[in-house]
Amino acid sequence: MPTDQGINSYGGYYFGFCSLISHVLLAGITAAIVYKCLVLKLVHTAGHAFYCTIAFVFFMGEALLVRNSTKLESWLGPLNLNRLHAALGLLAFLVGVGGIAIKTLQKLDRKREDPNATVRHFRSNHGFYGIIGCVLLLGSVLTGLPLYFISCGNAFKLIHRFFGLAGFLALMVSQMFGYNTGFGRRQWKAHQQKLFKFFTFIATVTTVNYELRRFVRDVFTLAASGIFGTDEVEARDEL
Repeated sequence: MPTDQGINSYGGYYFGFCSLISHVLLAGITAAIVYKCLVLKLVHTAGHAFYCTIAFVFFMGEALLVRNSTKLESWLGPLNLNRLHAALGLLAFLVGVGGIAIKTLQKLDRKREDPNATVRHFRSNHGFYGIIGCVLLLGSVLTGLPLYFISCGNAFKLIHRFFGLAGFLALMVSQMFGYNTGFGRRQWKAHQQKLFKFFTFIATVTTVNYELRRFVRDVFTLAASGIFGTDEVEARDEL
């Protein structure tokens, strides 16, 4: 029967492998889409896709990954790791909002040019999950900032982590729906769209699985401490 130390060791290898896969996929997906958008000279929807992919896929995904990296923590120190996590999260929000603003302004310009044109925004699955993800990401930023200035309880930290997790999931769902948009169909063949969806799904799962596991565990720990008065917290697996 495996010992507790052996189980934690296996868990560390598993989550470490998932983290490696996440880094590779997040960088690969971002590089492929960014390259296509640069070829298109960031004209029209290409500008929107360029900034939103960098922000919501790469910056947001890396913000989640680096926060749970014990190797980075030992190298940078807890304070600098938190700063890196915060910087990536803030960049995700600011750059992503810029990408959404580009698309919004394009639609408004089209409406001004042709008042009879049917312009829909945030009504498609891609737009709906995108704006929901942005709102959740804003919640993550607003709840993360106080953590640097005041001592907050575990419940407040869990709220911050919930916003971050839920925001990333919503934004990655939006990304997958984005491959079905007119821009996605024009730029990539059907089998390429399927590959993008597949790799985006795998990147989503491998990025959130460790943080989601810790989040659920810590929710139960917090609930147990409130009910039974216990403060036990399980140590993190090595990543």
